[in-house]
Amino acid sequence: MVMLKPVKISRHFSVSAERVFDAWLNPAVIKLWMFKSAVNEIVNVKIQRWVGGRFSILEQSEDGEIDHFGEYKEITGPRRLGFSLEVPHHFPGVTVVDIQIDPDINGCNLTLTQTGVPAKITEGSWTEMLHNLELLLSKKSQ
Repeated sequence: MVMLKPVKISRHFSVSAERVFDAWLNPAVIKLWMFKSAVNEIVNVKIQRWVGGRFSILEQSEDGEIDHFGEYKEITGPRRLGFSLEVPHHFPGVTVVDIQIDPDINGCNLTLTQTGVPAKITEGSWTEMLHNLELLLSKKSQ
């Protein structure tokens, strides 16, 4: 069995750790950035905001509906979030995503680590999504 190198992405946000953390658990905000691109739309977000709770983020794309779903493993606001993630349309099996948010004097630093999927499948998407989240949160703070 081949061990996959984890996807690891870090990004600085010029807003508080609380705002960044909330963006991962607020359905209205999730619809605006997570799994969204120029060629799709997020049509439904269901969140059970507790450890053991499930989530589903339904994307409408040219290829039809794509569900991104999983279960929250850790919710320790505003510093840590951990969840399983399955997207059968894009990759087989279950992956694990860990979010670490560290406040600093100018906002916060977020580190995303995903295990269980080749980096070439998700790294570019996460990088783009975090960029979009940064744009969204910096717009809302003006």
